Amino acid sequence: MNIREATDQIEGAVRAYLSRDEHGIYRIPSRMQRPIIMMGPPGVGKTAIAAQIADELGINFVSYSITHHTRQSALGLPYIATAEFGGREYRVSRYTMSEIIAAVWDAIEATGVREGILFLDEVNCASETLMPSMLQFLQYKTFGQHRLPEGWVIVCAGNPPEYNRAAREFDPAMMDRLKRIDVEPDLDVWQDYAAAHGVHPAITTYLANKPQNFFRVRASGSGARIVTARGWEDLSRMISAYEREGLPVDGALIAQYLQDREVAEDFALYFELFAKYQDDYKVADILAGKTDEAVLARARAAEFDERVAVVNLLLAAVTGEVHAADAAEKALRATRDDIVAWKDELDGADPLASLDARLAAVRKQDADARARGVASEDRQLAGVVHAELLGRCRMAVARAVQEHAGTDPYEAAKSVFNDIVRETAASQTEAAARLDRALGFLGAAFGDGQEMLVFTSRVATDPVATRFIAAHGPASFAEHARALMFDERALDLLRRLEAMR
Repeated sequence: MNIREATDQIEGAVRAYLSRDEHGIYRIPSRMQRPIIMMGPPGVGKTAIAAQIADELGINFVSYSITHHTRQSALGLPYIATAEFGGREYRVSRYTMSEIIAAVWDAIEATGVREGILFLDEVNCASETLMPSMLQFLQYKTFGQHRLPEGWVIVCAGNPPEYNRAAREFDPAMMDRLKRIDVEPDLDVWQDYAAAHGVHPAITTYLANKPQNFFRVRASGSGARIVTARGWEDLSRMISAYEREGLPVDGALIAQYLQDREVAEDFALYFELFAKYQDDYKVADILAGKTDEAVLARARAAEFDERVAVVNLLLAAVTGEVHAADAAEKALRATRDDIVAWKDELDGADPLASLDARLAAVRKQDADARARGVASEDRQLAGVVHAELLGRCRMAVARAVQEHAGTDPYEAAKSVFNDIVRETAASQTEAAARLDRALGFLGAAFGDGQEMLVFTSRVATDPVATRFIAAHGPASFAEHARALMFDERALDLLRRLEAMR
């Protein structure tokens, strides 16, 4: 199955494993919760699935690569203890707590959340000495004397032997104790993910034209030649960072991420062409409503690959702004809740000290989420903006306290918060207007053709964009989607939009 289907299957299993009855007892006992194992080629996104699900469910996420462990680190170190059996005292062997189990307890202590996902990568590549203990853990959820806490779901990932010489097949009896999900690369699904996660438009455009180069794992005389979804996404981040810093993106950089010479050279040549498209089409002007007739004429006369480039340039710019607006709205709501709660604490309390404590808690929560590496980029952005907004309110309160004796601290914070509300509303209105202008340009250049279909379907598969459009528009999106009537995802979006009017 593709990565989207695998995500749905695993999230459903985790929800079922963590569901409780009216007495608070897990509906599926821990001993009957089969560990989930994803099998698939490297770089397809298996680790990201587990982290994303943990983030969405608000539970802990602890990740380990089994190839980095010895039997001692996984099982614990032996020591001699004393025990009494049948009235006689004996010297017995015990084990210290497994590093992996200890990390689970560390996560519980750090977050106060007792449930989570323990992700074990490359589980079928464990060493000969570790494999028996690994199989025991998957079957009984114990390393030595130490059991995985109740409420923790084991999710594993492995590579089939054809992709990893260190990998081995589990025997049928062992597989009968696991919940196996086979994951395969799927470019169409990845393109939806790429549009929602800001993958560089040069990459999405190139792969639209050269789908055969999306995923390659093959042997050669000089070693493995590998191109994966992970490689494309990591390259995207590096290209964006290089562009921000004004650094040249060349073939040497590209080859560090696309480890197939043929693909790396081909993409390097294409990237030079795409850079020219970026310069020529002036996306910022299009989104600002300053469309040049010459640019519009060029788009109408362009070949297919150039048209796809235009679509992806607009898509990247618009979705980036929509995600930023969504994060700002989440931060605004969180700040409102903080200000309301802070107001209830003001009676007899130092207003600045109380607000400083809230601001410190927000910053710590944000730092902890980043340190654990489980929060999505959107959630991290919302956390940063939340701290910034609360900081603005704190500055207003400080001025009121220091410069205007007798001023109500809450009214000072409320005044600044109202300014923030107006700013946020204006940015949401502008983001919707820029999406409307992108649709207008595509309609003027290509009509409701394939280009509009690609743009609208990518937006429709982005849950953040869907939520934004349902709340803020523009109405032109629903009109184009209705005219296209292209697939169930768009129809579902239209139904939701209509229901929220």
